[in-house]
Amino acid sequence: MIWKIFSLKLWREGKEVIRLITLEIKRCRLTTYHRAASIGGITMLGFLYFMAAIPWIDPTDTDIELFASYDFLFNLEHLLSMAIFSIMGAVMGARFVVEEYAGERAVLLFSYPIRREMILGAKLCLVFFYTLFAMLVWSAATEIIFFVTESLFPIGSGTFSWERVLWIFLSLLCHSLIAGAVAIVSLWIGFLKKSVSATIVASVITATLLCQILSAVFAFRQALFILSVVLAAAAIAAVKHLFYQIGKMEV
Repeated sequence: MIWKIFSLKLWREGKEVIRLITLEIKRCRLTTYHRAASIGGITMLGFLYFMAAIPWIDPTDTDIELFASYDFLFNLEHLLSMAIFSIMGAVMGARFVVEEYAGERAVLLFSYPIRREMILGAKLCLVFFYTLFAMLVWSAATEIIFFVTESLFPIGSGTFSWERVLWIFLSLLCHSLIAGAVAIVSLWIGFLKKSVSATIVASVITATLLCQILSAVFAFRQALFILSVVLAAAAIAAVKHLFYQIGKMEV
């Protein structure tokens, strides 16, 4: 009986959050972010071809084998995409959360006959899942196009075995999760500082550090999974603290 009541409550709250996310999308419009994601995806596709073509452009390069490796190319593409979408997600968070709760609109938000946590939760879900799925969709599209062209006119070296394809997908999934988590953590920092600039600067610094760390442990694949779990835990802690801060805010 208790489980049925709990499940019903979760179902109702989930439906309410989805409704709030839909209203948020209609109110704010995501056209600018769609364009930014599109530009990021197209840029990464061009970057992939450019990096793969380096051995052909300069055959005397000492790192020619590295640049021709598919593992290196896709890892580099994932790192740069993670940085791009992390910053884009932080910009979304700065607009949807930091600006609104630090400005006069906070009075209007708190006047709604809806729990504060529900409104904030909808905004956070929108920022996190948009960042996650935008990177997943565009990076996947980029890599599929690259796969197809490589099967017809190969530039890089190596073969696309099922094992390699599976690892590329898992790597993309983890990097997308990290991008969403970085956006949430950066948003949290900006909220505490009540500054849009702090949100964006935090995302740039965090993404840069993560790129350095992941590139340094490129050969140790388990490090990516460990870092994904750590960032996910950090994002959850940030969300809990945001709920706490919103709950005690007075306007």
